Amino acid sequence: MTGYERVSEVLKGNIPDRIPVMMHNFLMAAREAGLTMEEFRSSANHMSMAMIKACQTYELDGIFLDVDTALLASACGARVKYPTDIAAVCEDMQTRSIPQIIEDLKKVDLKNNERVQIYLEAVEILSAWCKKEGVYMRANADQGPFSLACLLTGMNEFLMNLLDEDMEEELKDLIQCTYRISSQMHHLCIEAGADGTSYGNSSEGCSVISPELFRKFGKPMEIRLAQELKKNGITSICHICGRITPILEDLAETGLAAIEMDAKTDLIAAKKAAKGHFIISGNLDPALLASGSQEEIRTATKHICDMFREEGGLILCSGCALSPYTPGESIRTVVDTVKTYG
Repeated sequence: MTGYERVSEVLKGNIPDRIPVMMHNFLMAAREAGLTMEEFRSSANHMSMAMIKACQTYELDGIFLDVDTALLASACGARVKYPTDIAAVCEDMQTRSIPQIIEDLKKVDLKNNERVQIYLEAVEILSAWCKKEGVYMRANADQGPFSLACLLTGMNEFLMNLLDEDMEEELKDLIQCTYRISSQMHHLCIEAGADGTSYGNSSEGCSVISPELFRKFGKPMEIRLAQELKKNGITSICHICGRITPILEDLAETGLAAIEMDAKTDLIAAKKAAKGHFIISGNLDPALLASGSQEEIRTATKHICDMFREEGGLILCSGCALSPYTPGESIRTVVDTVKTYG
């Protein structure tokens, strides 16, 4: 089987010849290609060259193209920092009121944004290469509706507002608006040739908000987005950082095709909740891959393989973005272990 076939079969609910491997490795790929993050995010050719090189070097089954967590927020007028050597990030303090953000979002069309267009050009280049080489192309549609609303408001302000009952309707109106932006990005990624998409809604995990707040503000939009993407034939992976064990049953009710989780989530509980509902992507610990011994990495990888071997339901991936300084040997150990035990 090709890498494309492995990933596709898992996402269809079938069992491939072995567990497919994909890595959230854009920071690592840029460093190994000799690029600063400023160079990486500013050039479609740089992005695609770095990701292809990493895919070839480590024999990955899929390319997962990411650039930073501020791509959509910047297109929506957020204040963003653009350091030379690290990924772009939204500033903690945002100056606009929620009514002003909502008004400004009415004018946003991602087709007119330069950063988004550079990213989509990279998706197009990579998609053509992946189709030729039998590799799955996963385009990250950046932030989901909840997390995009959080970034535009400012993390502290947004979290405080979630606890204010008087702000409930205003926040829901904002998330309805960010939903449109998020949806457009998924469709643009597919139009550029991606096989599937993913997105981050990291701030709706239980390491940030309570399950009750997730059910009130996050879950309805996950259901709506899952229904829309399915209707339009788009397979997407929802990434939520931190601990999501308390909301696994809720996520099973959303209709999401796949959920990416990191090492803080109980994989045994996740496997049980996922059965018949969603595919799991994850959940190797980026910290382990960055600083663990090769024997520790081999043991952790084999443990996951033992849980899912010949059952399907898993794309083995780092649970979150890898450090740029992750040793290449660590990724080779993961791939070699999966080839032996997966």
